[in-house]
Amino acid sequence: MTRWMKPWLMMLLVTLLLVGCARVYKRQAQFVPEEYAPYGEQGTSRICGQVFLSLADGQTHLGVHDKVLLAPVTSYTQEAFKVKVVQRKRIEPQDPQAKQFEKITQTDDEGRFCFLNVPAGDYYVVADITLPDSTKDKRVGKWLHAQATVKDQESVHIMVTR
Repeated sequence: MTRWMKPWLMMLLVTLLLVGCARVYKRQAQFVPEEYAPYGEQGTSRICGQVFLSLADGQTHLGVHDKVLLAPVTSYTQEAFKVKVVQRKRIEPQDPQAKQFEKITQTDDEGRFCFLNVPAGDYYVVADITLPDSTKDKRVGKWLHAQATVKDQESVHIMVTR
């Protein structure tokens, strides 16, 4: 291999690595309006809970003033949850129709949250918490998640810890 080929080969390898890292998962599941129909009306139930993380040193870190997302479990959200939350991979943007069925709230000083007027059904609860090693200049976050099932006029309390 000649001397002039080495820099070109190195640039090619770096480019291939960057392209591979930027890969975005292409959704396979489709938005199915019928699956979302039960979640389209205002409900009579509540899903409340607390967000916290057990740290390696045995301490508990509360998710204070962090965002919490509530999304119905459908074939469309199952795929997104698996890829984005569990596998932590990038996924292409969601169908705009799905957004209207999501609810977002914020935790209080004790990491507690509550979603009111929720229709009966199965839900993903995902919290985006700020970790203690964050600084003013750099936020370090982690997604915690749980699942909840609620019936009409029921109040469910969950812990979002994993």
